Amino acid sequence: MASRALVYTLSIVLILSVIINYIQYHQSNVLQQSIADYKEQNNYYLEKLSKIASEKSSNVQENQSSIPRPVNIQSLNNTNLESISAVAVRPVLQSDGFFETTTYVGAVLKITVQIRDGSGLVLVNTAVPTGVDFQTSARTAVNVAQKITMVDLSKKDVIFSISSENSSELQAVDGGSAGGAMTVLLISDISGKPINSKVLMTGTIEPDGSIGRIGGVSEKADAAGKYGAKIFLVPKGQGVTQVESCDEKREGVFIYRSCTLQEKPLSPITESQYGMKVVEIDDIKSAVAYFNSNQT
Repeated sequence: MASRALVYTLSIVLILSVIINYIQYHQSNVLQQSIADYKEQNNYYLEKLSKIASEKSSNVQENQSSIPRPVNIQSLNNTNLESISAVAVRPVLQSDGFFETTTYVGAVLKITVQIRDGSGLVLVNTAVPTGVDFQTSARTAVNVAQKITMVDLSKKDVIFSISSENSSELQAVDGGSAGGAMTVLLISDISGKPINSKVLMTGTIEPDGSIGRIGGVSEKADAAGKYGAKIFLVPKGQGVTQVESCDEKREGVFIYRSCTLQEKPLSPITESQYGMKVVEIDDIKSAVAYFNSNQT
């Protein structure tokens, strides 16, 4: 009887042992599978993170290569005094003995710029004394050029030198219309880019970088064409001229003539006379693009 009970007990223990071992074996397999799954997921995410990091690094390098290298402010000393030509207008007084009339003619100016160590002075050097227009334009040109190029000129002196073929008449020239050209010259000098001598312009420079309206566009275009320009830049909306159109009517021995002024595009006229295109621009960046290009 005791022997049977012992065998019965041992059988139960054996069965329980088998069951427990089976359960442990199954749990071990499940655990190993989970570990393998976690490893696979970990490798997947590591690969993904590595790919993202690689793409970011590539993008950073591309962005860095697309950003212009900062200009070495020390290299701006002793510049080569590159020049630009601008077109302004001057009044001419005419008299027939009894009456005096004022007409306007275009004048081509030569402008050079020099940047040297200093204290932020902006100077205008001309053969004859000039009014405040040149000085105001020069200061605005420096401020706008600093914004465009992101170069600080507070420890530099900027000297613009302005001359013309007829220096005695330079005092009568409206200096404001040379402001755009002065700004283009300074930006190009800082950036180290050459200026296309076949491009001329007229227009004031505004503090926000826009090109302001001027007068005497037709006279200035005529001067630019005779100078040999192939592209003449004018402020937006001013590439037009007034053309006189007259009609005659005869009544008996009398001839009646009536004339009206019509606004027509200026470019077809200058292209026919000088092979020069008149192009309207509204900001200094557009002007710089034309002057820094070899295309005419």
